[in-house]
Amino acid sequence: MNAQELALIAEGKAWTFAALRAEARRLAQQLAAFGVRAGDRVGMLLPNTPQAVFLIHAVHQLGAVLVPLNVRLTVAELKQQVRRVALRCLVHDATTALQAAALAPEAPLLDLSTADAPRPADLSDLPTSAYLHTLVFTSGTTGTPKAAMLTWGNHVWSAIASGWRLGVQRDDRWLLCLPLYHVGGLAVVLRAALYGIPIVLHARFDAEAVLASLARDRATLISLVPTMLKRLLDANGDRPLPEHVRLVLLGGAATPAPLLERALAARVPVALTYGLTEAASQVATATPEQVRAAPGSVGHPLRSVRVRVADEHGEAVPTGAIGELWVRGPVVMRGYWGDAEATARALTPQGWLRTGDLGYFDEAGRLWVVQRRTDLILSGGENVYPAEVEAVLLRHPAVEAACVVGVEDAEWGQRVVALVQRAPHAQVEVGVLQAFCREHLAGYKCPRAIWFVDALPLTASGKVDRKAAQAWAAQRVVEQGA
Repeated sequence: MNAQELALIAEGKAWTFAALRAEARRLAQQLAAFGVRAGDRVGMLLPNTPQAVFLIHAVHQLGAVLVPLNVRLTVAELKQQVRRVALRCLVHDATTALQAAALAPEAPLLDLSTADAPRPADLSDLPTSAYLHTLVFTSGTTGTPKAAMLTWGNHVWSAIASGWRLGVQRDDRWLLCLPLYHVGGLAVVLRAALYGIPIVLHARFDAEAVLASLARDRATLISLVPTMLKRLLDANGDRPLPEHVRLVLLGGAATPAPLLERALAARVPVALTYGLTEAASQVATATPEQVRAAPGSVGHPLRSVRVRVADEHGEAVPTGAIGELWVRGPVVMRGYWGDAEATARALTPQGWLRTGDLGYFDEAGRLWVVQRRTDLILSGGENVYPAEVEAVLLRHPAVEAACVVGVEDAEWGQRVVALVQRAPHAQVEVGVLQAFCREHLAGYKCPRAIWFVDALPLTASGKVDRKAAQAWAAQRVVEQGA
């Protein structure tokens, strides 16, 4: 890789790899002067900015552990995560200063918008592949935040396996509009550096801005979630993308069949992917040619990654039979930080990761994902765990019981809705409960609709019947024409 080749385009500026390394080293010295040492955990509360990219590489240079934090979360949600991992420092800028100030009792703050110039400091050599590189939060079905421990080796193997499947070309440029606090966005930053190709970084997804950038900056690769693809097609009038765009990596949520058909009709080179945080992003990916041949399949597992479709006893099921997807290989996380019980549930002694997702292999060895994690709602590429939303609703004194489900939505893939049983003699309006949720949850987690019911549907064993609740909610949406 030539150090003078382009590494980053953002905010109307450009950095070579030499300049990127210099910025990362300057920030690493700043962190070292702040007291950060190898193994320390550094929180990143930053939007998609060049400084966030510099920080990702700076933390790596120190051998410290990066903890990306979702800037869309409420302070209460962030406090849960920060307390769990015991940060050495929390890095923020002017845009996240208020959130950071509220978190100050939990970790020392480093404000990039006002920080002094760094003092010279000796930096360690780049750490080995076994070192813990990142703690990326991914909630469980109980709604309790869990931090997946990803090593540098996990990220490197993920980059190798993805590059082997999709190829790396000399003129590649990767347009990055996914948030850097998600493993998908973080993976692009690391892969681009390993491949020696530039990133075209966007602060957020904006369809018109992305279309203009694809033409102007000549990006050949772009990562999207289905909601983004739909908006891109809407803005582009279903015209083909520029010819130099060779790959639209699509993941983060199940892609509705009509959207995929529309993209293929517009000759968009879609590569469907299946992955998860605990496997450093990708597990299986179908190339654009494979997507056209078998629309909906996520293709074959990546090189070095094994996928088993297992029954309830962990035994492999026959071809075509649906079972739980188990994943094994050098991309699989070390476990969950400070949570031995959750780690034991997720990882078998043989190193298999139980994903909780359902799927099957066809006769050609292609993987089809039938359903993502049980009860998980995927709205606009964001994970929403019903138990977390229900816990907030149940904190309101007027709520006796609640069931949160996802219903199909053309714009978001799924929308979050709730069935609520009022407490005896309690009176409360829908708007009050929605406002209550907004006080305690990120906006994308809040129910778009709330319906009051006399009682929640129950199974024979007395548990809430989520399938019945979802069917009822879906019917209400149809009846209301929403």
